[in-house]
Amino acid sequence: MSSQHTPADGTDDYTVQQENELEALASIFGDDFQDLRNHDPWKVKRPPEVHLCLRPNNGQESYVTVDLQVKCPPTYPDVPPELELKNAKGLSNENLQTLQSELTQLAAVRCGE
Repeated sequence: MSSQHTPADGTDDYTVQQENELEALASIFGDDFQDLRNHDPWKVKRPPEVHLCLRPNNGQESYVTVDLQVKCPPTYPDVPPELELKNAKGLSNENLQTLQSELTQLAAVRCGE
């Protein structure tokens, strides 16, 4: 018998790793974490797609925020996720583009970890 990853069975290594990471993100980000799959009108098993609201964690009112949308392929973490920054406040377009580029590069470098 072959021991290939089969996303359709819902119990493969990728799914387990993905769900463990989602639990960790939910714990770390709390209300700033959203699993976008929960908004699906139909309940079909699919790779994670999450929304994170990123802001400074200094306990003061912040004037800088950005939303990070992460869409994972079925074979994540062996393949990097799609990362998109949205709704930036307090960041210049240049800083936003730099941040987007650095995140994309970091995701590629850390692929498989």
